[in-house]
Amino acid sequence: MTAEKKTFRIQASGQQKMETMEVSVRKVIHYTRDVFELQLERRQIEFEPGQCVAIYLDDEATFREYSIVSGTDDRYLGFLIKHLEGGIVTEYLQNREPGDTLKISSPYGWFRPGRQHENGQFIFIATGTGIAPFLSYMKSFPQNPPLRLLYGARQHEDLIGLKDLQQAGMVQLAVSREEINGLHHGRVTDLLPTLPLRQDIHYYLCGLDTMIRDVTYWLKNHGTDSRNIHREIFFYASHS
Repeated sequence: MTAEKKTFRIQASGQQKMETMEVSVRKVIHYTRDVFELQLERRQIEFEPGQCVAIYLDDEATFREYSIVSGTDDRYLGFLIKHLEGGIVTEYLQNREPGDTLKISSPYGWFRPGRQHENGQFIFIATGTGIAPFLSYMKSFPQNPPLRLLYGARQHEDLIGLKDLQQAGMVQLAVSREEINGLHHGRVTDLLPTLPLRQDIHYYLCGLDTMIRDVTYWLKNHGTDSRNIHREIFFYASHS
């Protein structure tokens, strides 16, 4: 697969082009210097939390996939995006204005937080903008929160959507590059020993590849069946 600098989720060379539709930009919300939310008109587009959408440049030959962060009842389609230095798509998207038109695909993808199992409880673990599909789930199904949610970021300001996440049964936050009163100072994987381990619990992981690798190894080493571990990689450490 081809990749521009510091990015993930790229179309493979020669892959069949998906059908596109045109939608208007509602707004761009800048949370930090590097993270922003792109909101597009919803129209009649249906989706499930965990699905993604391909957003194209004007040439329709270049696109990137972004997980939906909005809830199923929201009147817009939202995407939590990290601006990547040298990333032509993120640079383009962060400078859109209300009323601008973008070409997008229909929602697709297999990742379904909290929905890929029939019974039992579940836990969410995320880093960075990998929180997007979990935020979408929390907004869509607040009546059925995860048993636990672990969320890590480098800086406190990088923890997005904390108001919506408070609906979770228990939220544990980790910040690796600064000390914040009441939050764990270190990696989110430091919090793994606090998790309940049972055969009826499913674990949903989203974010950096090294986090997903380490959590998967830890869970399997502590007896978790691989069928109970559901993963979605957003970024690779070599590109971050």
